Amino acid sequence: MVIRWKPVIFPVLVVLIGVGVGGWMVSRPASSLAFAEENLDVDPLADAPTVQTLTPINDRYAPQLQLYSQLQSRQQVVVSSPVGADIEAVSVREGSVVEAGDVLVQLDPTALQRQVDQLNARLLDVQARRASEQTQHENNLRALDVEEQLVAIAQRSVDRIQNLQSQNLTSAAELENAERTLQTQLLSLNNRQAAIERFPLTDQQYQAQLIELNSQLDTAKEQLADATVRAAFAAEVSQVQVQAGGSVSAGAPLLTLVNTEQQELVAWVSANALESVESLSDLSGQLQLGNGALPVRFSHADPAASAGSLRLYFETVSGERSLVLNRYYRMWVDLPATQAFAVPESSVYSNRFVYTVADNRLQRQSVTVVGERYQDGQLWRLVQGDLQDTTVLVTRLQNAAQGLAVRTAGVSGSLAAAE
Repeated sequence: MVIRWKPVIFPVLVVLIGVGVGGWMVSRPASSLAFAEENLDVDPLADAPTVQTLTPINDRYAPQLQLYSQLQSRQQVVVSSPVGADIEAVSVREGSVVEAGDVLVQLDPTALQRQVDQLNARLLDVQARRASEQTQHENNLRALDVEEQLVAIAQRSVDRIQNLQSQNLTSAAELENAERTLQTQLLSLNNRQAAIERFPLTDQQYQAQLIELNSQLDTAKEQLADATVRAAFAAEVSQVQVQAGGSVSAGAPLLTLVNTEQQELVAWVSANALESVESLSDLSGQLQLGNGALPVRFSHADPAASAGSLRLYFETVSGERSLVLNRYYRMWVDLPATQAFAVPESSVYSNRFVYTVADNRLQRQSVTVVGERYQDGQLWRLVQGDLQDTTVLVTRLQNAAQGLAVRTAGVSGSLAAAE
């Protein structure tokens, strides 16, 4: 007997599919309801940025003028080469601190020593020639009496022979010989007298040569000593312009020394920026450094500054010596206090408004910036506007906008008011 299954299986499959679809239709409303109920528990601020805020205080604050100052020294000396020479050694580098007498540069002394030796030789030669002239002068003085006696003898001989000739007792030749001898003795006497008379002038000439040579020798010895270039005062080396193995001409700069005990900060400022300042002597402020701030105070102003600008000089209150010479530093100078709210720099947008936070939503509030102040390593903006009893956004948001939802997580500290 053969059983036919196909006609039976098809109706059964249809029934099973119908039951499954019906079951799914019955269970669907319950699942949708559960999903909706689950969505009702989602935090509406889950995706909101977490921010910090502060409550600004309306008080009197001293705004500050931002300047860029350069650390300079009132005593700055360019050390030049005393002579043209090769450079044997350079004992310092930029930034080195030296004491008075410390060796800076050693020039090759070979040529300078040769010059000293040559001048010494010339000096000895002139001294020897002068001594010879003095000896000759002394001999001339002693020989003068002898010369005068010889002239007298020759004169008497001529007189005697002339007397004999008048008596025809001698020849004319003998008289000529006597007269020739007299002329020779007179010439010798005249030469001796001329040499004696010339000696003072000759000796003066030798003395002048000796003075000149001694002066040249002293200069050469000083130059030889100057070949070892030393610091004239306690200073810092701000610039080195030569190196060992090179050569320099006389007067060429070697390096620059600055007195670290006479440092000052120099800043240019527009005269209009200080209109509210009654006296420049009252100016003070702080120097912005990487690790904080350094108090500074006004020292003096340059009376020869250009029209419309002032060159102001400041000094550090603590006599700080860690600053780098010739480097520029940002300086904040205190101005007269004004009534305003103090908010961090990050709170001000487009220099025209801030955002307050109410019910976890941002509200744009227009303000007028009347100044800024750098204190405790932070830049604050001094603003005027309707900020009384408000909470101001501190965290800088790139997408800050009216109505943006935020989650507040902390309150920042406020700026201390001016005393």
